[in-house]
Amino acid sequence: MRLSDVWMIAVVLCLAMYIVLDGYDLGIGIMTLFERDPARRREMHGLVAWLWDGNESWLVLLALTLWSGFPLVTGTALAGLYIVLFPMLWSLIVRGVSLELIGQHDGWHRLWGPIFGIGSLVAAFCQGAAFGGLVAGLPVHGSTFAGGPFTFLHHGYAVLTGLTAVILYLLAGSAWLYLKTGGQTQRRAARTGRLAVILLAAGTTASWLLAPIAGSVTLHPGATARLPVWIGGALVLAAGLTVAFASFQPEPRGRRSEAWPAFAAVAVYVGGLVLTGGLLYPTLVPPHVTVHGAASPHSSLLFLTIGVGLIIPVILTYQTFGYWVFRGKMTEEATHA
Repeated sequence: MRLSDVWMIAVVLCLAMYIVLDGYDLGIGIMTLFERDPARRREMHGLVAWLWDGNESWLVLLALTLWSGFPLVTGTALAGLYIVLFPMLWSLIVRGVSLELIGQHDGWHRLWGPIFGIGSLVAAFCQGAAFGGLVAGLPVHGSTFAGGPFTFLHHGYAVLTGLTAVILYLLAGSAWLYLKTGGQTQRRAARTGRLAVILLAAGTTASWLLAPIAGSVTLHPGATARLPVWIGGALVLAAGLTVAFASFQPEPRGRRSEAWPAFAAVAVYVGGLVLTGGLLYPTLVPPHVTVHGAASPHSSLLFLTIGVGLIIPVILTYQTFGYWVFRGKMTEEATHA
């Protein structure tokens, strides 16, 4: 295994941790837009306010691993996706500001409350649109992006993947609310979660069927050997959707049953990543930029691997401690605090 492959594992780990952890709080933010009860909105805010910045640390680390380990990827992808990446970054910024300012007021703030929800929605959509534009391919000439500012859209394919990402995060947000709340909030989360499962199944199916048609995705030599990977990823994804739909019950049968939607959402993430890796690897920016061709020199990758290898356990430790401290149900006292 080359060192560039090892570094790619670090990139995938950062990506997986970000979409799993920040995905649920983006989903909860979107759900506040459809909730009319200020008390329940405040309850949703309380579930996000205590660890949102720790969740987004994985996005920072993801950007670092891509920029330092695969500079050609950032050089081409940023140029082709800046139309969606800049709104995503700004929406995350104003969303973070709104989270802190909501906490300084009683009830649900009329200005910062909607900004929290809209910022979550824009960030989720832009992330999905960027993913779709990258999967469908970006034209590259040598080491330079050769397309226009809207090339990433691929005749609307990026819009489809953007909407699918919003639904995916709604599923994750519903699963987290189902686990951490009770009463009417939990029942509404169950209904939203079931609807999200149906829409996500349709959106995911359409996204994968249209990927080869929308852009320049090509199967590399030896692709048939990846059939077990595709089958495995598809089975994990389908199992996650099935379990999520079945476990979103209006009246859970116990504490353990409340955790099943969250586990199912993680399975959906894992299955999707496995399918993406099986389709694209070793390509990072289809159709021509590959893992080995875009990697930094060996000495640089070695230095980076040691440094990031020391940082990741620290991040995992403090986040695990944070989730342990705030384990259990969200109570009324915790919401007011």
